[in-house]
Amino acid sequence: MTSKKLPYIVQVLCVFIAMLASNSYALESSVQLHKVDQDKSYGYSLSIGDEFFNQKAFNWQVSYNRFEQVEISDLDETSEVWDKAGFDFTLQTVDLSLGYRYYPKSYNKFITSLMLEFQLGASINLSENKLIPDPELNLDDVYFAEQGDINPVLSISLQKSFTKNSAMHIGVKHYPSYSDFGSISTVFIGFNYRFGRQIGY
Repeated sequence: MTSKKLPYIVQVLCVFIAMLASNSYALESSVQLHKVDQDKSYGYSLSIGDEFFNQKAFNWQVSYNRFEQVEISDLDETSEVWDKAGFDFTLQTVDLSLGYRYYPKSYNKFITSLMLEFQLGASINLSENKLIPDPELNLDDVYFAEQGDINPVLSISLQKSFTKNSAMHIGVKHYPSYSDFGSISTVFIGFNYRFGRQIGY
């Protein structure tokens, strides 16, 4: 996919957000710091989301994710020379996710301040990740991920609320098959804050 198609992806995302936010009472923002399951890799996420039709248990989320120094698994199958060179890449994605939230019921205030969330979605790649062979070899560029690639993503997190509007959370995000990078997992910690008027709290 070429960069010419990127504006169309952005337009679709904007329409998606506008449709969902039109019935929203309080948008939930979030920032996360990620440790990718590779030695040097790390990253961050910025997201917004809200409930579906004011149902507390179901929500949607749109997030921008950036991961630095990500290596390609099984690069030795492409080229042992490239594998030994230790190439790494920056990955940028927009993730669209649907989530289910479980709120435990208890007389204990600490337990009732917790929430377990499961998310499943699609990740749209914003960056072009390729290696350029030696010109003398007369070979085409090798692409490991192209703009517009769509990959599955899932996550699970545990949230601790401090007020009606603020909370912290920890969790795991997993891309089972990120284009030709293979499986990528991260452990993250984040902070949530809700804006706007709320119903049912």
